[in-house]
Amino acid sequence: MKMEAFNNYIKQFPHYTPKVFELVLPFLSVKTIEAGDFLLQQGKICRNIAFIEEGLLRLYYLIDGKEVTNCFCKENTITTSYISLITQKESEITIQAIEDTKLIILPYSALLNLYEKDLFWQQVGRLAAETEFITTEGHNRFLRDLSATEKYKQIIENENDLLQRVPLNYLATYLQIAPETLSRIRKKIARI
Repeated sequence: MKMEAFNNYIKQFPHYTPKVFELVLPFLSVKTIEAGDFLLQQGKICRNIAFIEEGLLRLYYLIDGKEVTNCFCKENTITTSYISLITQKESEITIQAIEDTKLIILPYSALLNLYEKDLFWQQVGRLAAETEFITTEGHNRFLRDLSATEKYKQIIENENDLLQRVPLNYLATYLQIAPETLSRIRKKIARI
């Protein structure tokens, strides 16, 4: 297993050495899931961290039976149900593939083991958690402070590739608007 994409991902962290990559290699496995299939379903305990080598995932939860997408995770990022992973309690979110997706899986138990072997891995864990917190706070502000039209314009400016990759009904749940509202906004912006 080469794991080049994952190796390149961890190279971005300070104090990377080839030794830390050699430490993690025995714990990594490859998993492929087809579009529509699940990496994790609500109610299951999350035991792994997934690095997305190829593909696109969405994380969503249910409110009164309706899906609310809180994240789209693309290539060269990691994803997990952080609260379930850390507490080892049932996940409140579902992680589903939007496209056929190739993942590199690291069990949480292995990460805990790596924390003890090299400070580099503690740093990776801390920085990944900080990044997740920043992303979550940014998305909360995005939802709270912007109008539906402003939210859609931000997607166009900052994550335009999602418009080609994500079905509109999922995009609407991410923006927390009705699909019909999203269609009206798209038509209005297209005329501008």
